[in-house]
Amino acid sequence: MDALRRRVLTYGGYDELWSDDYRLRIRYHRPREYYLRLVNGVWEPEDTVHPFMAQYLRSAAVFACAAEKCADIHDICEYLSDCEALLPEELLRLLLDDRGLSMDEAMRLVIKVFGRALKHIGDHDFLFDMQPRTAALTKVLKDELPKYILHEPYNADYRSPLGAVECGSEIRLSACAFGVEIPKLHLDCGEAHLELEPQGGDLDFRFTLELSGDWRYRFVSDNGKSDEARLTVYKKGFATPDWAKGRVMYQIFPDRFGFGDCAQGIEYHRSLGQTPELHGSIADPVRWQARSFESDYSPDDFYGGTLDGIRKKLPYLRSLGVGIIYLNPVVEARSNHRYDCSDYTKVDPILGSVEDYVNLCADAKRLGIAVISDGVFSHTGADSVYFNRYGSYPSLGAWQSEESPYRKWYDFGDYPQGYRCWWGFRELPEVRESDPDWQDCVISGDDAIVKLWLRRGASGWRLDVADELPDDVLELIRRSAKAEKPDALIIGEVWEDAVSKVSYGSARNYALGYSLDSVMNYPFRKAVTDFVLSHLSSFRLRDFLLSQKFNYPKPMYECLMNLLGSHDVERLHTLLSIGVGVADMSRPRQAELRLTPEQSEHGTRLQRLAAAIQYSVPGIPCLYYGDEECLDGGRDPFNRAPFEPQKRGLYSYYARLGELRRLHPALMHGDMELCCPSEDVIEIYRKTESETLVCVVNRSRCDLALGFAGTPLLGVGKQTSLPAMSAELYLL
Repeated sequence: MDALRRRVLTYGGYDELWSDDYRLRIRYHRPREYYLRLVNGVWEPEDTVHPFMAQYLRSAAVFACAAEKCADIHDICEYLSDCEALLPEELLRLLLDDRGLSMDEAMRLVIKVFGRALKHIGDHDFLFDMQPRTAALTKVLKDELPKYILHEPYNADYRSPLGAVECGSEIRLSACAFGVEIPKLHLDCGEAHLELEPQGGDLDFRFTLELSGDWRYRFVSDNGKSDEARLTVYKKGFATPDWAKGRVMYQIFPDRFGFGDCAQGIEYHRSLGQTPELHGSIADPVRWQARSFESDYSPDDFYGGTLDGIRKKLPYLRSLGVGIIYLNPVVEARSNHRYDCSDYTKVDPILGSVEDYVNLCADAKRLGIAVISDGVFSHTGADSVYFNRYGSYPSLGAWQSEESPYRKWYDFGDYPQGYRCWWGFRELPEVRESDPDWQDCVISGDDAIVKLWLRRGASGWRLDVADELPDDVLELIRRSAKAEKPDALIIGEVWEDAVSKVSYGSARNYALGYSLDSVMNYPFRKAVTDFVLSHLSSFRLRDFLLSQKFNYPKPMYECLMNLLGSHDVERLHTLLSIGVGVADMSRPRQAELRLTPEQSEHGTRLQRLAAAIQYSVPGIPCLYYGDEECLDGGRDPFNRAPFEPQKRGLYSYYARLGELRRLHPALMHGDMELCCPSEDVIEIYRKTESETLVCVVNRSRCDLALGFAGTPLLGVGKQTSLPAMSAELYLL
């Protein structure tokens, strides 16, 4: 069918056919055919018809157009929300008869599309001569409406203030009921439950909450109830470091970036009886198999990245607009990933010295770059001064003697073989975070590890496996770090929604102002990659972005670590090139994985879209080292390949994004609004009082005509149009 022409069928009659299981099927008869043409954005019948018939035909044409543009029925209704021509009973007919939805599903979608306008629905008797089934549904619609209550949590008409609120704030929630009953408001948070009556006999509720948490609420009447909504209440006075908000972050796996002379460090580890292996070239593939003398693969192959080498790369990082460096662990450890700490107080000799760390932080600070260290506090290495299972160190470790000063750090059953370890890995014995001596050494003592590295120049901590650290310990870390450096940034490794996160049977308070300033935003990664891979519509991406905006406390939302790649997931370019994750692939299969030129080109194109979104939303965009040049790889260890910058691939693109973010306050601190012209297009508006920018992402294979005129900043689009499968930032 011509995109500018539509056929619409009406029927002179219909039969209701009921199945044995009471399912209704409609059989239409006496069809009549009409054609409409799009004229100045409005569908007009080609033949002269009665004005009422024209109104109905336009309504049907709009739905047919939406069904072509969107695959998912919910997205169809999102698209229809901006269409004035649609009739509610016609939408109900199409949802029930053409799409097979249940009455409840269909009614909820109709209410979502039409909202308060349904309170004033007319009789539309003229429909009996055009589409009698639609006319019959007018009464059905009116009969069903009293069962539903409308509340829109992201709409200021229904909720004030919008978003998360501090404890003690006055909150106003209102609803729209289609019946005569006055609803009650039910609020639940864990074991806390409140039931409120409306003030003044209307549908308006005003109250305060003094208990922080992830509250869920709904309006309930005798006839029906609203959908459940969320209300985040966080600690009064919660604040996060202003210096971090909006900056670009760059994550570095230290052994694989900024290479130098590490021969002495290798020899040091060998002197302890360990088996480090130094690659002869960064062109060597990462080792992923056990060696002849090993029963299991040991990640102790090194490429020679050093802290001084990273320091020398600071001008390169500044050219990317980087304002924060997140370093994977740099403390002494047996492995290349160093999540098996051997000594919290020392820099691993392969990376250099404490002086090198101090110099890196100092030089970075002069360039306006902060350094964040990785804190691995839920466990240590078995080969460490604390546990000393292999006797590598002169200290008396917990494994060697029950008289060890570190014995109470660990839980033993059958001493010494039976000890609690992280996810069953024998090389990672877990610590008892409640032990006073451990807390004094690591967190709260005058020379505690948390304070020590801040004194050496770190601007904050990324806390590994925050799930494994109890809330009171996380709070203690926060207090200790802030006491040492009041503007220290505390980021937690949290893979799920940090507000609603439940672990080990308890709701966590990560996002409520007690322990963390920010979290690694893995849900953001999934939503953005799913969108550019066409697994998720723009409407669903919009809903996700809005849910984070309105459910995270603003202090945390403004400094969310918005990542698309990290050391724990497959490389971004690989994921986008092949279209699926590699988590289910075996290591041999991942080692053999090679992209075709066509796959690589496609992945690069999609990565541009993902990066544009990442750099256009509020928070801290985090770039994993090498992603700027489309480095490929599966999961650990293939996502940790060595990288020497060549300024190829997407380097210039990321450098421009970083520059624009630095130059435009709207991208750093502006409010965000979202618009979805279709399921393939999202527009991200960032606004301050002085400027407005919009990022337009068009994942479709068709050029996009824009509804505004703006100055393109990336050099991809034109003032009023955007090519297929591209993204552009416009200054309005």
